[in-house]
Amino acid sequence: MATQIRQDFKPAAGPGRPDLLTLDEAMALDMVRANQLYARHLNRHLLQIYAILGLDMLDVRSAEGTTLHLADGRRVLDFSTGMGAVGLGHNHPRILAAERLCHERRMLDITKLSPHKLQAALAYNLSQILPDPLDTSFFATSGAEANEAAMKLAERIQTPKGKRKFLCMQGAFHGKTHGALSLTTATDVHTGFLLGVPREHVIYIPYGDIDALQLAIANASKDGRHNDIIAAIMEPIRGTACEVPPPGYLSQFVRLCRDNDIISIFDEVKVGCGRTGRFCAFMHEDTVPDVVTLAKTLGGGKRAIGAMVTSQALFERAYGNRNDCNLHSSTFSGIGETCAVSIETLNALYEDGLIDNAAKMGDYLEARLEGLRIKYPGTLVDVRGRGLFRAIRLNFREDLAARLVDVSRNPLFLTYQTVLIGAVARQLFERHDILVHFQPGARDILHFMPPFTVTRAEIDQLVDGLDDIFARGIADSALRFVAGNVKRLFSSARGRN
Repeated sequence: MATQIRQDFKPAAGPGRPDLLTLDEAMALDMVRANQLYARHLNRHLLQIYAILGLDMLDVRSAEGTTLHLADGRRVLDFSTGMGAVGLGHNHPRILAAERLCHERRMLDITKLSPHKLQAALAYNLSQILPDPLDTSFFATSGAEANEAAMKLAERIQTPKGKRKFLCMQGAFHGKTHGALSLTTATDVHTGFLLGVPREHVIYIPYGDIDALQLAIANASKDGRHNDIIAAIMEPIRGTACEVPPPGYLSQFVRLCRDNDIISIFDEVKVGCGRTGRFCAFMHEDTVPDVVTLAKTLGGGKRAIGAMVTSQALFERAYGNRNDCNLHSSTFSGIGETCAVSIETLNALYEDGLIDNAAKMGDYLEARLEGLRIKYPGTLVDVRGRGLFRAIRLNFREDLAARLVDVSRNPLFLTYQTVLIGAVARQLFERHDILVHFQPGARDILHFMPPFTVTRAEIDQLVDGLDDIFARGIADSALRFVAGNVKRLFSSARGRN
C-alpha cells in the first residue's frame, strides 16, 4: 500500500533546526524588513541604487498585464517589464492556465534518461515559426547561456580549421557568463574577471558599418583567402542604445559571413519573440543567419528559458555522433513546465494577435514620442527603435561638455548623466506611476519596453507624463532627485543613530 503523506506535517522546532521563514511569512514581509534581509544576505550596494531611484520600497502585491498593484493602493504602469522579459504582460491568463494544467497532471519536469515530449514540441514550434533552415534547437535557462551555446557550436565547427577569433560589435551586450562576457562591450563589466575568450581572440567593429566588417575580414585573412574568424555575432537592434542598423545591413552581414566561411549569429534575446512587430527583428529583412538566440519573452514572463536555434546541418557538424551529442548540456535545459509555458507563449503570440499589436502599438508609441521631440527640440534629441522596443535620447549638453572632457570616460560627466536620467525615471514613477529603465552603457537614453498587450490609453499616460516632466524642465527633476536623496541620506543617518 502506498505511503500516505500527512499534508499538515511540520517538524517541531528544536536544537539544530534552522529558523526558516515560511512561504506565507516571506510573502507577508514588509519592505523595511525585506530590505534588511536583502542588504544582509544579497547585495546591499544594489539596494542602495534602488533607493537612489526611489524604488527600494516598491511593494508589489500583485501584477496583471501592464499594471503593478502596490500595497499602498497605487497602480503603476510597467514600461520596463524586466527589461523586456514580460512580453505577454504580467500573469497572462493563458500562461497561468498552462501552469495549472501542468500541476493538475503532475507534469514530469526533469528527466535526463529519456526524451521529453514537450522539448520536442517546443523545438518543432520554433522550427515552424523561424525560416528555413533554422530547425534545430538547444534550450538553456538564459540569453547569456543561449549565446554560450551558439559560441560553442561555432567553435566545434570552426576550430578544427585553425580559426581562433570571434567578431562582435562595439557597444554590444551578449551576457555576463565567461564566454558571452568576452563579447560584451556595452559597459565595463570585465574588470577583475578572466575572460572566457581572451581579448586577442576578439575583433571589435562599429555597429552598423558594413565597410568596417569587410575590412575586419580582410585583415583577418592569413593568405588573402582564408580568414581566422570563427563567427560574427550581432544584435539586430543594439540593445543598450536601442539602435536600428541601416536598411540592408543585416542581409549584407549574413552574405559577407557566408562568402567568407564565418558563422553568423543573431542575438535576438531582447527583441525576439515578437517585440519588433515580427517574430524576430531580422525578419524585417530578407535574410537568415546561421544561428539565432532567443530568451526573455519566450518564457511568457513566468519561466527562465533561452534557446539557440540553428540548422540541422550545422548541428550535425558540431555534435553529429553518439560520442559528441551531449558535449554541451545543462541540468535545467528544457524542463517540462517551462517548455509548456513556452509552447503556450508562442501560440498566444499568434492566436491573440500580440505580434500584430506590438507592431501597431509600436507605431503609435513612435508617433507620440515624435510629437514630443517636435515640441521639445532642445530636450529630446531623437526617437529610436522598432515595434515596442523604443527609446528617446535626451539632450544633456554633451556637445558643450565634450569641449572640456572626454564625455565617454570622464567620471564626473557620467555621474552628471546618471543623475539627470535617473531624475527623469524617478519623476515618472513618483508623479505619474510609470516604471521605465535606462542602462549604464547609454546614460542619456530612456527605454520603453511595455508588454505587447499595451493599449493606446497606457501609451498616452506615458507620453503625458513625459510631457509634464519636460514642461517643468529636466533641471526641476534633477533638483527634486538630489533633494530627495539628500533627505533619504539624512533619514538613514538618524535611523542609525
